[in-house]
Amino acid sequence: MISIQRALLGAITDNLVAVTCGFEGTQIRIKAYFTSEPSEQEIEEIQCVGTEVIADFPAPYTIEESCSVVPPDGRLEKLDFTAFLRAGHQVLTFG
Repeated sequence: MISIQRALLGAITDNLVAVTCGFEGTQIRIKAYFTSEPSEQEIEEIQCVGTEVIADFPAPYTIEESCSVVPPDGRLEKLDFTAFLRAGHQVLTFG
């Protein structure tokens, strides 16, 4: 958890709503949710977050980052833990 929260420092944009992270064996998954379609720069920021996180883990760990828009129903896939959740955002319910 510390690894991703450290990597998120300076990468939070106004459009970013939530970041969740999890493990599937030796694969680390990062999912970022945005209020609207993320810009190219925002996608690159999340990829940089992934690069910083994977640097903290030895081989054979791999990483996968994904960026999505919060769906109309506000339900987001929660992985193992929530690394970031924007305060005051009321439409979110992790399922």
